[in-house]
Amino acid sequence: MGGDEVKLTFPHIGDAHLVGRIFFSELGIEIVTPPYNTISGLEKGSSVSPDEICIPFKLMVSNLIQAHAMGADTVVMPATMGPCRLGEYGELLKSILDKRGYQFRWVLLDSSKAIGVRELLQRLSYLVSESRKGLPEILIALNGTYQLIKGLEKLDQKAHLLAGYEAEKGACKKITAQCRGELSKAGSIREALRSIRRHHKQIAQIPVNRSKTPLHLLMTGEIYSMIEPFANHHMEELLMDMGVSFEKRVTLGWWIDRTIVHPLQLKKRLLGNRYLPYEIGGYAKDTVAEGILCSRKGYDGVIQVFPVGCMPEIVAKAVFSKMMKENHLSVLTVIYDEMGGEAGYITRIEAFVDMLSRRKRMEEKQKHDAAMKKNRGKINVLPGH
Repeated sequence: MGGDEVKLTFPHIGDAHLVGRIFFSELGIEIVTPPYNTISGLEKGSSVSPDEICIPFKLMVSNLIQAHAMGADTVVMPATMGPCRLGEYGELLKSILDKRGYQFRWVLLDSSKAIGVRELLQRLSYLVSESRKGLPEILIALNGTYQLIKGLEKLDQKAHLLAGYEAEKGACKKITAQCRGELSKAGSIREALRSIRRHHKQIAQIPVNRSKTPLHLLMTGEIYSMIEPFANHHMEELLMDMGVSFEKRVTLGWWIDRTIVHPLQLKKRLLGNRYLPYEIGGYAKDTVAEGILCSRKGYDGVIQVFPVGCMPEIVAKAVFSKMMKENHLSVLTVIYDEMGGEAGYITRIEAFVDMLSRRKRMEEKQKHDAAMKKNRGKINVLPGH
């Protein structure tokens, strides 16, 4: 494959296929996007994967087999650090796919802390080596794509928070879906950014009912399960349909910031974590830090999601158990595997939301009754008496 034109591909991870297509198209580089994740794809991935490996791996290997059939020859893979298996995915995927005749070039995007800034830049430069664009144009495209990612994620953040207040159910979800539909057809970064700005204006005009008091939750956990909708059974859409106001900080842009743009600045936010003072691999320390933040800011609860067998998040789950006792933090842990039915997950989430809603109503009633009792106890003294 030495002199062939590079045909890039990468596994489905949230919106990476949307922004990746726009960026590489801008540079004139061909990109192969595998079909969306499906149950049949997961079954295919499971059939060639080690039994004990987690769902993200099985989905990724399925994506790459499909991409190879579509002509892809170079894989871009994210990586991570410590005991998290994602750090070894590249080597294991290569071994499994090579044995089955799926030959690829591999480009691993690891943290600059792990491989050094120079090596990371060399790997990034290889991805655009086929482009006829000059360095200034490539840098402009990179910046535009970064702004695109951030703009789309800010739109999601607004939608997630407003979903609990929207006057017309489903209005926020409709706008984010329309935006992604337009991005899938956008012919340039400029066109994509215009679409993002237009949908930001639309979501700002959604009628809301501020008299509502929806639950305020945090969704956190293992990065792939957080970013890829299929891996968490479209939990974000479910929470929006239930009228919950929630936040999700672990995103594709968050990973780019933490790994490539300014990893040291984000590290500072994790200092002072007495529950998990050490890096144990993956992003478990971030998960625990998110829980601490929720406790301090008075969130109604936390939903932690991760695939079965995820070692760092299992540790974070144990830490959450201690925090639940000490800080009265309500946490629902949802662990996904390929054998679980979607109905079971939905039932657990609905029960958790229902429990928190009842508790919130009781607390509000108690506050109201206490205020009324206090007011009745006051004696009004008229002037001159």
